Amino acid sequence: MSSPLLINAPAVGVASAIENGGTATMAGTGGGAAAPVTAILPPGAEDASAAAAAAFGARGAETMAMLSQLVMVRGLFAETVGTSAAAYVATDAINEATLSI
Repeated sequence: MSSPLLINAPAVGVASAIENGGTATMAGTGGGAAAPVTAILPPGAEDASAAAAAAFGARGAETMAMLSQLVMVRGLFAETVGTSAAAYVATDAINEATLSI
C-alpha cells in the first residue's frame, strides 16, 4: 500500500519565485555576455585569423541563441510550477469545503 502524495503548496510557490529569479538572472547575464562572446577580434592580419575569429563569433552567436531559448523554457517552467501550486491550493480548498459539509 502506498502513502498519498503530499504537496506543500507554499513551498511550491517559493520554488516558482526562485525559478523566476533564476530566469531573470540568466537573461541579465546573457545580455551582458552577448557582445564579448560574439564580437571576436582576429589575432592577426592574415586570412586564417579572420576566418577563425568569424567562426568563433558565429559560435558565440549560436550559444547566445541557445541561452535565450533556455531562458524562455525556464520562464515557462516557472509559470507552470506557479500555476500548479495555485491549482493545488484551489483543489485542496474545494476538497476541504466538501468534507466539512
